[in-house]
Amino acid sequence: MCRMLFNDQRVVAAGLAVWTLLCVAVFLQIMIANGSAFLAMGPNSKTRLFNVPLDTWPKWWCVAVYTFVSTCIAAFASDSVATFIINTMQDHKTRYILFAKTTCLVIIQVWTTYAVIMGTIGLFVTLMQIDFLIIRLVADLIVNYMTTAYFLNDKIYNVQLYRDWERNQKQLCEDLTFDEELINLPPSDRSLLCVPSPDRV
Repeated sequence: MCRMLFNDQRVVAAGLAVWTLLCVAVFLQIMIANGSAFLAMGPNSKTRLFNVPLDTWPKWWCVAVYTFVSTCIAAFASDSVATFIINTMQDHKTRYILFAKTTCLVIIQVWTTYAVIMGTIGLFVTLMQIDFLIIRLVADLIVNYMTTAYFLNDKIYNVQLYRDWERNQKQLCEDLTFDEELINLPPSDRSLLCVPSPDRV
């Protein structure tokens, strides 16, 4: 049951949606009942960023624009740089890289520094009041829609071909595991061969 659930992301997504709505409803009820300042919108003398009150529209707009632009940059960079780091630099199956090793090290160090500093600022901003949380959510959804559309652009929806590819890849890897000529290869080298050619699909 757990394996079937894990492999059907539609069910997981539906469950996440229900759980999110339930949590939002419960915590909104708690905050409304207790008059939480988090539910305030617009300039508010009680809302403070780094101990500075956001009590005027210029201050509020400055933080609102920062929140939107910063979230767009973060979402775009995450889908670009973080994906490159995971799928190219850190993936043992990828033997070739697009940039020099020094460049790759600089990229990951810049990304780490950016993520720590901007993540800390973003956390403070998001937790101030609900309107900034909404702005951040909207920006994230817009950029994620565009980057996901880019990733899906060259892909074809075909369940049968996907299942055939998945089954053939698993069978190929099993065959390689017992191949006497390949048995002494390191696992990383053997895994490189576990990519079926189009004629096997």
